[in-house]
Amino acid sequence: MLADVYQRLGKPDEALKYYFDYALYSEKRNNKKDLAAAFIGIGKIYHTQGEYAKASDFYNKAITLSRQNDDKLNEAAALRRLAVWFIDKENYDKALELLTKSSKINQERSSIYAHRYNLACDYFDIGLVFINKEDFASAKEFYKKSLAIFSKMKLNNELSDYYFNLGEVYLYEKEYLKALVCYLKGLKIDEMQQNLPSIVSDNDMIGELYTEMDNFGDAEKFFNQALTAGKQIKAPLELASVYHNLGLLYKKRGEKNKARESLREAQAIYAPLDTPDYQNVKNELLSLDNT
Repeated sequence: MLADVYQRLGKPDEALKYYFDYALYSEKRNNKKDLAAAFIGIGKIYHTQGEYAKASDFYNKAITLSRQNDDKLNEAAALRRLAVWFIDKENYDKALELLTKSSKINQERSSIYAHRYNLACDYFDIGLVFINKEDFASAKEFYKKSLAIFSKMKLNNELSDYYFNLGEVYLYEKEYLKALVCYLKGLKIDEMQQNLPSIVSDNDMIGELYTEMDNFGDAEKFFNQALTAGKQIKAPLELASVYHNLGLLYKKRGEKNKARESLREAQAIYAPLDTPDYQNVKNELLSLDNT
């Protein structure tokens, strides 16, 4: 779909216009399945831009419409996207509840290609919930379930997020070389697909890994690569994360002025967004002023 291409190119405004046109066309034709899919797409674009209230509104519209139309595919997809919304809000129990519902729908219809694909996505996001709950054994278990489905479907290009989240588990477990191997595999996939917002995040996560390893030179190099890429597209959440992590790097190096400058850049991006990240950055700045 053209909207997906625009999204990978870091052009969310163009992607959003396409989805709204698609929604209008579907509504005129009384095609409720396509309308629900358009609502999910619109919600996802708002979500990636940090407009959480609008994202939630469209996800819930898609859920309501798909249930009215007995459209299980879009119902499950919308439930999963809303679950990711709750992960961002750090409400992991609600996210797991929604993912349990979506995975049940997809499991019951796993003989259908689209449901099987969505089930792999469900398992992946359940793994993400367990990472945030610091239950790494369960996270690995669900990532492996997701990988098994994607591999069987020969969808190797879908594995970038898998490699990065598995790498994050290794990071938490302080198995840094395994984490780096996973990250580089994921980066290679995103570069092949020219998924520009993901490339920003990829470099950010590699920089975060090198910071944890006290390899500050390489960490700064990857953060700066992420900044350069992020400034060329519209990816506010990715860019704010880079500034945040760069601020933590400078703080760790004892460069308080640079740390403060980067953290304030992150804070400025997060300020208008309804996300816990704003308070996290604010706390880092207060901590910096008290040291």
